[in-house]
Amino acid sequence: MTNYEESIQPTSESFWEVGKYQRSVKRVDNGYKLCDSLRSLIESRSEIEKNYAKQLTQWSKRWNEYLDKGPEYATTQGAWRGLLQEADSVANLHTLVGENLMSKAYTDIKQWQKDNYHKSMMHFKETKEMEDGFKKAQKPWEKKYTKLQAAKKEYHTACRNEKSTANQENNARGDSAVSQDQKPVDHHTLKKIQDKLRKYQADVEQSKDKYEACLNDLNSYNAKYIEDMTEVFEKCQHFERERMEFFKKTMFVLHECLDLSSETRFSRLYSDLHDTISKADSDSDLAWWSQKSGADMPMNWPTFEEYSPDLANISKKEKKSQLGGDGITITSIRHKGDAYTPSTTDSNTYNNTPSPRASRISNTSTTNSDSHQRDSVPSQPEPSYNSNVVETQVDVSRKKSYDKKLNPFGSDDDDEEEEQLSSKTPIKQKVPEPVRSEPAEPANPFGEDEEEGVDCNILMEVLYDYIPKTEDDDELTLAVGERFYKIKMEDELGWCKGRKADGSEGLFPAQYAKEVS
Repeated sequence: MTNYEESIQPTSESFWEVGKYQRSVKRVDNGYKLCDSLRSLIESRSEIEKNYAKQLTQWSKRWNEYLDKGPEYATTQGAWRGLLQEADSVANLHTLVGENLMSKAYTDIKQWQKDNYHKSMMHFKETKEMEDGFKKAQKPWEKKYTKLQAAKKEYHTACRNEKSTANQENNARGDSAVSQDQKPVDHHTLKKIQDKLRKYQADVEQSKDKYEACLNDLNSYNAKYIEDMTEVFEKCQHFERERMEFFKKTMFVLHECLDLSSETRFSRLYSDLHDTISKADSDSDLAWWSQKSGADMPMNWPTFEEYSPDLANISKKEKKSQLGGDGITITSIRHKGDAYTPSTTDSNTYNNTPSPRASRISNTSTTNSDSHQRDSVPSQPEPSYNSNVVETQVDVSRKKSYDKKLNPFGSDDDDEEEEQLSSKTPIKQKVPEPVRSEPAEPANPFGEDEEEGVDCNILMEVLYDYIPKTEDDDELTLAVGERFYKIKMEDELGWCKGRKADGSEGLFPAQYAKEVS
């Protein structure tokens, strides 16, 4: 006898017991539920695949945007992008996996389930057929078995009564064992016990014969019972085998959908990624950097330039005064600390803009009440063609690198005065520091509107440190050597708009930075 056979012992839970076939019937219902469970498994896996693909795509997009604006360059940047391209390709493959799971497996299970399980009023038609078949096969055997159980009970009852009566009869016969004070059993009582005993003995014989007859009858029907029950059971087995075989076939379909190793695009994807990374060449990248931002860049080296008498305009726009309009002519300049003495000049005098630390301009004849205007960054003076002369005061702060040539009046006396003032009040500041004028300032004395900067996107490098002197938040803080982008061209006051690497935007003086070629 094998270990398997030893482990299987008859129990009260045997399939052949009355009503124990219900477990096989319930298995039919369980098959329908298992179809639902497998569909749910496939659906959730499909969602996982699609969500993974979505996350890969978002990850790739975020890092591609970083590379678009980041400092990495040339073939090394290409290696970065190769990793991101791999993510996009894998995302496409996993999206396809999710779609195939639903189209190739999920719908097949749903259709098979519909074809093999037919709902009736209370349960499935297949379940009712199996249950009815088992009931029909077991019903004759169940009757015989019930009859056998009744005969068995009757026989055991007769045996129990016979044994009890025999004990009473034995006790009645033992008169010698009775003590003197007890009354002995009379002959009439003893006779009644003996008659009762004989009756029970006859019942035992009769019930035994009946019991044995019922048992023989049941055993003789066992073969038919086994045959009928086995026939119905085989139908259950066949139905369950079809479900199992279908599930196995479906799982092979799932394997085909999930197995990316058999996908030629998947295997080629990583060989391509390896080639992309291999193309990263540090020597090539460094040479590229040297040509674009290093020692191999071309340079317009300074050469000797002849003096030109042409002077730059204060504003980029043509002066309205040149068109015949009335304007304002600056007639004198007073340095800080000097006494101011008004004077009148000829109409062929020159306009002048404030110097770096700049300048409060007050128009004594024409005023726009409390207009706020940004100070000009220094530029070259230009001739004035206005015929109407209005005396105007200009305060000019000196800087160490003050140039005599900025004097628009060409007076030797003024030159001497400026030289004396420069020698008396040396300034340690090396670079101009544009500042804002106070809020209550007159409008543009030249009678023209401020010009908005032109949109651009030019890489700039800071020449001088610049820290805004006001609490306004519309100016950039600059550090020497720092790079940023100019996004608005210079306006007529010498200010540009820029954007730094951290995304902050603001104004800066044009002369504080140069374009990076």
